[in-house]
Amino acid sequence: MGQILSHPKTEKSSEEGGDEFVAYGLSCMQGWRVSMEDSHSIILDINTLLDDKKNACDNQNAFFGVYDGHGGEKVAIFTGENLPKILAKNSLYQSGDYIQALKDTFLATDVAILNDDELSKDPSGCAATSTLITPEAIFCANAGDSRSILSIDGLVKPLSFDHKPTNEGEKNRIVNAGGFVDMGRVNGNLALSRGIGDFEFKDSKILPPEEQAVTALPDVLEHKLNTLSDEFIVLACDGIWDCLTSQQVVDFVRRYVKENKTLTEICELMMNTCLAPTSGGSGIGCDNMSVCIVALLHEKESLDQWYARISNKISNEDLKKLPTADELSNDLYKVDLETKLSDTKDEDSINGKIGGLRSTTKDVGDDHDNEDEDDDDVLKGGAPAFLQQLLAASSASRNNNVIYLDPSATSILQSLGVMEEDGEVNSENNDADDDAKIKDISEETTEGEENGTEAN
Repeated sequence: MGQILSHPKTEKSSEEGGDEFVAYGLSCMQGWRVSMEDSHSIILDINTLLDDKKNACDNQNAFFGVYDGHGGEKVAIFTGENLPKILAKNSLYQSGDYIQALKDTFLATDVAILNDDELSKDPSGCAATSTLITPEAIFCANAGDSRSILSIDGLVKPLSFDHKPTNEGEKNRIVNAGGFVDMGRVNGNLALSRGIGDFEFKDSKILPPEEQAVTALPDVLEHKLNTLSDEFIVLACDGIWDCLTSQQVVDFVRRYVKENKTLTEICELMMNTCLAPTSGGSGIGCDNMSVCIVALLHEKESLDQWYARISNKISNEDLKKLPTADELSNDLYKVDLETKLSDTKDEDSINGKIGGLRSTTKDVGDDHDNEDEDDDDVLKGGAPAFLQQLLAASSASRNNNVIYLDPSATSILQSLGVMEEDGEVNSENNDADDDAKIKDISEETTEGEENGTEAN
């Protein structure tokens, strides 16, 4: 459960580039979250990371990675900056054993963090999905719930599989390491079962790294490359995958390639499509978002030639079957894109007051923060927005399905205009149901204090 803003930050950080083998577009957006915790790596030729070119790989290999941080941004940033360098220096990588090299590199990134005086005690972690593209094959290494996919003539092929604590194999490892799975989370806290960092879940002294409750060991999938049918790769964090299916993402990219939008424009449009219109819903669409599209060029064709080749595969009849951004936004939120983007910049006054500390109810733990589950239950049950702020400020607690307020809650309620200074409920900006709830809670708290009961 994480804190969110009163208005989303929709400014995008975008970049594009390429060479004779690949072209890419990437964009990142903070969205409703109070901070940006995503990071990424884009290396068109890993050999450029080596000081000693004698150890360079024979091939010019490209590397792309997206890292979805949680509990802070430090581990994600470190991973984005250092994981490709660790891979480039790996002797197995230099000899062409890419699968084992990627596995070793993810584990070695954990070791590098532990050897860093500043980061070794940092509580944050990150999901990591990456693709190594060689002239012959694609190697996808993934740990966590970010995802990489491949479009093959318009049909999706998963290059990774989400690591969730509820997966049978993941759950077995967690339990064998002395942990447990509750509410879909490792030890009731972490909503992914593999990732870099998160060392509080890797503290067994007798188990190797790959057998810890949470491990950085990635699954690695190899795909033999055929650039006539292999069109593009998409890497993205779960802020995208919570909203769109893998096939919808493929269809989305193909539609807007046909309409001749640039790769970065497609990334930006996809994030706008996934962005929630308000922060008061289920929490879907309120996460940080990062998406990278990698075009696979055939026999050193130009990007314009790639666009023409992909577009020629899509007939006008096929185009009609591919959903637009507006259609997907309507499916998700019952609002078109223009209205949604306008509304997120001009929310009503009460939402503006509350939003700064409001807590989202995103699909149990996809924010990965380690918070108390009782609060999550309250929010899932549809608690009013002012209660969400009280929970976020630790001014309210739940016991036996009753919400208790401590004395600091009064000032928060007054600042929101929910309660007058004399303790009476202000009905000006709240509906009758919310008024009744606040009054009942206030009276119950007062009675408890008079009886010498300590508020939680």
